[in-house]
Amino acid sequence: MPSRNILIPRDEISRTVPTRAVGRDAGRMATLAIVGSASDIAGLARARLMPLFGAGAEIGRRPPPGRLRTVVTLPDRSVSSYHAQITLDGETFVIEDKGSTNGTMVDGRPITGPTVLREGSVLFLGSQVLVFRTMTDVEIAAVEADLADPLAPVATLCPALATICSKLKRLAPSPSELFLLGETGVGKEVFANAIHVTSGRRGRMMAINCAALPRELVESELFGYERGAHSTAKDRKPGLIEAASGGTLFLDELAEMPLDVQSKLLRFLQDRKYMAIGSTRLETADVRIIAASSRVAGSTGSPAIQDALMGRLGAQPIQLPPLRERREDLGHLVSYFLGAVGCERPLAPDSFQALFLYNWPHNVRELQKVIIEAELLSRDTETITLDHLPLSIVEALEVPSADRPGSGSGSRSSGGVAAPRLRRAVPTEEELRALMSKFNGNVAHVANHLGRQWAVISRTLRRYQIDPAEYRPAGSEDLSAKLVEIDAGDGRDEGAEDEGDTLG
Repeated sequence: MPSRNILIPRDEISRTVPTRAVGRDAGRMATLAIVGSASDIAGLARARLMPLFGAGAEIGRRPPPGRLRTVVTLPDRSVSSYHAQITLDGETFVIEDKGSTNGTMVDGRPITGPTVLREGSVLFLGSQVLVFRTMTDVEIAAVEADLADPLAPVATLCPALATICSKLKRLAPSPSELFLLGETGVGKEVFANAIHVTSGRRGRMMAINCAALPRELVESELFGYERGAHSTAKDRKPGLIEAASGGTLFLDELAEMPLDVQSKLLRFLQDRKYMAIGSTRLETADVRIIAASSRVAGSTGSPAIQDALMGRLGAQPIQLPPLRERREDLGHLVSYFLGAVGCERPLAPDSFQALFLYNWPHNVRELQKVIIEAELLSRDTETITLDHLPLSIVEALEVPSADRPGSGSGSRSSGGVAAPRLRRAVPTEEELRALMSKFNGNVAHVANHLGRQWAVISRTLRRYQIDPAEYRPAGSEDLSAKLVEIDAGDGRDEGAEDEGDTLG
């Protein structure tokens, strides 16, 4: 059956649709999240999901039409016409570079042969970033639904989070309580507010961080107090429950709430009646409770949440994934945070790659701080570079992916397990010139030989004022060292032949 090639707008993709899809098993399909390039900040907000129909994919700026394969078109001058190929090898998907100018990296390591793709593998093709996953039909539908109508301010490409968003959209109109569980900084309050907005409740959303208040103040903040209830109670003070009547009350870090106050909260949840401190009157409030915690209640070293209270907060906690488990969302988030401060300056490719290789221990909150600080530091420059990022993130470029938790790269010859590699020191000028001669000026091969990031070797070449072109055989051309100097989305003629392209 002949294939169809459907072109999708500029920074997106085209696909060849076969008669049926092939995945790692009958219930899952391989997908690529097309994150984009940081040379186009606005384009990052248009990141899309690409299911890989057939036995793999051809990827490039003008890739050949593949029979029974998806064709992924990346209109970016840093991407070669036929850059890479993904194929299904038994039950495993493998990526192979097709002799591209700027090379292909998997989880930060240049590849020189067929390389196994694992769940969440991050692919760097020129300045473009893609993330590989396998998904069920339900997960694909959830991602596409959130891209079309996001629950939170920023749409997600992560199947785990998209499935949660789909669930929360259905639960939002209900008055029932919810319990969100997630690491510090994942955005629990952001999602609580999104649930409140989606619920259509007329009242306000009020929030309290139970860990930030002294024990003796938590009860008075929740239920309020009457005049004369204690020595400083000169006037009546309404509590958050009263203030949130008709709306939503968000209780962050619920596990930090004193157990005696938890008992009073449980009583309120049973009949929506409460009594302010110093009062003898029962009050009623129509308030929806959304609680959250950054730790599993009852775990080692963690404060406890009463079992009865947990039972009132929903069938089970709704777990929000940490940022390191949804790297495909980094493009959307970077675009959102830069757009919030009116910044259109691009990130250098190596800076953007560093964000994907860093583990983000403090999650989205840390990313927001990093991006806002980088924007401030780069205001006298045209590009956000590594110089504007924290050292901890820059160092992520220096660490081979085999040494990072959750690495997604491996070689087919090793059965999909990447052997640990010792990272060699940055070479001296003489050593680097010898390696450039040995590898005919191919920067990607030199980087792979040294177990270093391509960007690190590229910067070292510039520091030593070494031109890779001096070491290439006559008639050959490899412009990879110039990648960081090029705006990949400059809009120049994309129909030019490879030989004439700046980064073809």
